Amino acid sequence: MNITDFTKTYYINRRGTHSRKWDGEHLKFSRTDLLPLWVADMDFITPPCLQEAIANYVKTTPLGYTMTNPNYLDAVINWYKCRHNCNLSKDWLTSAPNVITGIMWSIGAFTKTNDTITVLSPVYGAFDTSTSDAQRHIVPIAMKRTTDNRYTVDYDAFESTIIQQDVKLFIHCNPHNPVGHVWTEAEMAQLFSICKRHDVLIISDEIHQDLITGPIPFRSALSVSNGAYADNMITMSSVSKSFNMASLHHAEVIIPNDELRSQYNTYKALVYHTDSDVIAEAAITAAYTHPEAETWLNTALTVIRENYEYLCRELLSALPKLRISPMNGTYLAWIDFGAYVMADDMHDVFENQCRIAPSFGEWFGGESYATFVRLNLATSLTNIKVATHSIIEHIQP
Repeated sequence: MNITDFTKTYYINRRGTHSRKWDGEHLKFSRTDLLPLWVADMDFITPPCLQEAIANYVKTTPLGYTMTNPNYLDAVINWYKCRHNCNLSKDWLTSAPNVITGIMWSIGAFTKTNDTITVLSPVYGAFDTSTSDAQRHIVPIAMKRTTDNRYTVDYDAFESTIIQQDVKLFIHCNPHNPVGHVWTEAEMAQLFSICKRHDVLIISDEIHQDLITGPIPFRSALSVSNGAYADNMITMSSVSKSFNMASLHHAEVIIPNDELRSQYNTYKALVYHTDSDVIAEAAITAAYTHPEAETWLNTALTVIRENYEYLCRELLSALPKLRISPMNGTYLAWIDFGAYVMADDMHDVFENQCRIAPSFGEWFGGESYATFVRLNLATSLTNIKVATHSIIEHIQP
């Protein structure tokens, strides 16, 4: 299926479906008539094989108490092996309703009140919220932006912050939301070796692992240096981004270390009493085993890449001083409008003039990013064209 046919077949008008992105603009914005490019989900309906897997389960099986289906575990292990060249053991797998909940449970299980947690900034704002809600301190370490708008780490600053702030936990994000960076093995090895040296536990949020849209291949944190750091690590992922199933609440939590996994599961048992989510397991199994699902995903990535290239080409032609970060992973464009728009004017320009609902930069690390926006490109090219030309019309070079 080509990308035009993909969009015709799978794009859906979500207005009026109780979509947070389309119908929840009042939660974040001053008006509700905006083109929404904020919440990180897709405007594409899930592939038919996933729909059928859910429907068939409901039609043929009582929704009673269940245990984890071994076919689901096999599907996860096979996907990691075949798509990401990462070998898992069934024993390593546990779960959470979603990645953010898994992070919150890990914070509760492995740190104490007032402990310090660090992230690389800018970063997904829920990391900060989760830490604050858990009454821990978060210390963001600002990444450096290069002249070609890529982001790198000052490893000396990373290590000195860990030492000076007595950091207990590092939340890693790969691919990185919002900047779209896919971490190389060498970069992760430097970060993880510092963590290991100072006994800092690593959580690696890999929810965007399947959304690789550039030349750098994804490598799970579990595989870095042949698994040298896996014993000090909790890795999390989900099909929610890859196959647009965020409302099916299930995430894989992968913990190779027996003691850490036992500690996580003990904490989980205190706050969450339930059996397996059979609907999610059925959908995940189909997503990870049915050829139609992988074809759907690969075509969706082609659509997203075309949207990104169109956006960059048109915006930079009209507004050449924009700074757009390379989107090697995720479906999220990270753009600095600082050459054209003052920080104090960003909300007015985008909401009242461009009529676009973006994710504003300050949501990812405060006022340092107030001239940035994050735009969700997992939608139709038509929507991206509307957004692009509205920006060009209302922001003067």
